Amino acid sequence: MRVALSPALLDRLPEMEVSGLLALDLDAAALPAAVPSLPAQEADLDALLRRWKTIYRALPGDKKARCSLEYLVKAAQNGKLRSILPLVDLYNQASLISLAPFGGEDVDKLGGELTLDLARGDERFLPLGRAEAERPQPGEAVWLNGEREVVCRSLNWLESERFKLTAGCRNAVFVSERPDAGFPSGEAGMDWLQEKLAPHAGRLLRFRLDAGRPDFAG
Repeated sequence: MRVALSPALLDRLPEMEVSGLLALDLDAAALPAAVPSLPAQEADLDALLRRWKTIYRALPGDKKARCSLEYLVKAAQNGKLRSILPLVDLYNQASLISLAPFGGEDVDKLGGELTLDLARGDERFLPLGRAEAERPQPGEAVWLNGEREVVCRSLNWLESERFKLTAGCRNAVFVSERPDAGFPSGEAGMDWLQEKLAPHAGRLLRFRLDAGRPDFAG
């Protein structure tokens, strides 16, 4: 499994960092479901979410696009978070712990590669829960598989139906973006996620990507 930051992406967002965890030989059925919750925070959440809005406004993409962290924080504050699937519940909780967006994908559906890149605009994307494919906007920051099919649009905004985690997932990859040092790192959440998955995985591999280390193979 290869995870990478493309040269084009790093040219546009040169300080981008990605924290990651590759979980192999998972027994996903043994994971308990749990509704994520927002831990007590001293951080200025409104200021953090405004920073994310600034990033999204600066990048090409759908005007509805927003950081997944914004949805989680607001849903938690309004008591509207629910259990989706144990693997998804866990990475959502990790996101709230670190105040950084998290995503998770089924490795066996990716075809061996996941790259954060800038879209050409002709890539195929099947949105979560929909039957008709669409295209990203040229220059949009997207996660792509090895065949340049969109795995997630606008950084962490909209997941693909094709690569989503399911109850039968045996191998998963989790990623968390940090556009620059002014944003919280996903490392604390990734530490927590690794601890929770350890009893149910055959192998766990951590990685961090940035301009000096733009790819990982495991």
